Amino acid sequence: MPLKELQYKGMTLKAGAFEVIGTGRFLVSVGITRGSGMSGQSRARFFEPPSPNGLFSDPDVGLESALAFGRAIIDGNVAGLTVDDL
Repeated sequence: MPLKELQYKGMTLKAGAFEVIGTGRFLVSVGITRGSGMSGQSRARFFEPPSPNGLFSDPDVGLESALAFGRAIIDGNVAGLTVDDL
């Protein structure tokens, strides 16, 4: 399972791409945690970025899309989604 992690504005974003068995296509998700998550007291929220038909044909493209979506949520640019409670 391909994974990518980055720090952005005091948050940790972790994206994962999960292959739908036998299709060569990937479902991606992004988890956002305030800080590094090392304190043992952190909370995370998980989001599924929009994609054509819900799947990506390239896991790296999916991961980059998930991370961009996570940054947009943190920036307050996605209506109805927030990380204010983290």
